[in-house]
Amino acid sequence: MLTISRRLALTSARPTLISILPKKKTINRLLFDNDSRLVYKKVMNVLTNVYDNLDKPEEIRLPKYATHADLMMLRSILYDIRSVTKSVNRNLVDLENELVEQAAELGNNDAIAMLAFEAIQEKSTSKDDYEHANSLIRQLSEAKHPLVFKLAGDLAFSKNFHEQAAKYWQEFLELENNTILASHVYSNLGAYYYHYLSPRPDLKKAKLCFDKAIQFGELDSHIVKAHYYLGQLYTITDPELSRYHLQLSASRGLQESFPSLGFLELNVFNNIPKAIEWFKLGVESSSDLSCLIGQFDAHVRSGNSINALSILANLEALRAKLDRVLNKTPQKLPAKYKELAETNFLLLNTFFSTRQNDIANLRV
Repeated sequence: MLTISRRLALTSARPTLISILPKKKTINRLLFDNDSRLVYKKVMNVLTNVYDNLDKPEEIRLPKYATHADLMMLRSILYDIRSVTKSVNRNLVDLENELVEQAAELGNNDAIAMLAFEAIQEKSTSKDDYEHANSLIRQLSEAKHPLVFKLAGDLAFSKNFHEQAAKYWQEFLELENNTILASHVYSNLGAYYYHYLSPRPDLKKAKLCFDKAIQFGELDSHIVKAHYYLGQLYTITDPELSRYHLQLSASRGLQESFPSLGFLELNVFNNIPKAIEWFKLGVESSSDLSCLIGQFDAHVRSGNSINALSILANLEALRAKLDRVLNKTPQKLPAKYKELAETNFLLLNTFFSTRQNDIANLRV
């Protein structure tokens, strides 16, 4: 009885599905983009049936026309909505998850792979369920189901087994190399060659992967990252192309792009006003230290000593603060914050040692 009451409470607390989904026009566009064979009315019938029974999934009764592929397509659309809006609605996430569950029950191998990998990572998974999940993964691997290799690579990478992750991703691409999912794998593999390959990066392979990522992908977070990396790779050889890629990633809110664009405008194109704009965006959006330093350089270059001195005062205050934090209470700092503090302190020391003449001239 307690369980029933709880379910009723949860159900009554959920808003109506129509109130949390985008407008019909947006849904129709997403259905078109995903080559849906179902029209809006049928899609809403499926989604409503699942959504209204999220707290009692045993009562879900899917229409006969709904296939496991349809369910995974709808799950993909909900994921796209979440990615584009950069917001997480708990109810829509629950709907996404239940669509995967229902698709798995209908025999969809992608859904089975997703649930199996989720199970082996959950600490609460029982021994029997863990063994069953591993058995499913093994069967899918033997059947050369592409997604299982992508997920294996993602899991290996999350555990810092970067080389093994790359091998799994390459196996995926041998099976599937011209889809949106493949574009994500190309982007991940490019980042591996750019950052993690030992003993040194392979920038040619990284560029090849990033080029393929943007060739097959849509402008989601993976592809935005690929554009950012291409911007870095072209900085010396083709600054115009570098600016194109960096502007594209910046337009999608990738904050790492702001300092790169600022220094590109300042040092390559000698466009000081534009450089200051990018640096200002970086400081305002994420208090980026590189952008603060960039502002100083740009104001010095333009002869604006008042603004340069103001920025310098901020940098000096920040260095003093980091010095106190790192020298007096290092043991109290969380590891991640300590690493960031040490990186920023090193960057500030480099700044003050390399700008001595500029600083001295400002104070004359």
